Amino acid sequence: MTKAFYALALAILSVTLLMLWCTSPAQADTEPNEPPATTGAIRMAARDAFACPGMHAEWLDDKTVQCVKERP
Repeated sequence: MTKAFYALALAILSVTLLMLWCTSPAQADTEPNEPPATTGAIRMAARDAFACPGMHAEWLDDKTVQCVKERP
């Protein structure tokens, strides 16, 4: 029982650390004169991709989105 508890705790800790490492901002990838990507911009891009998969999202207000097909 104790070994199973430690294994579960180690698995949860490992997943948590991996998620924190993956979501930390990568500042080494930017050019010296280029500002680093902000968390807000990444979050908005993910929101747009979720709201309109394969299309461009035009947000009319905070809760209303209009999906527009992108021309090739």
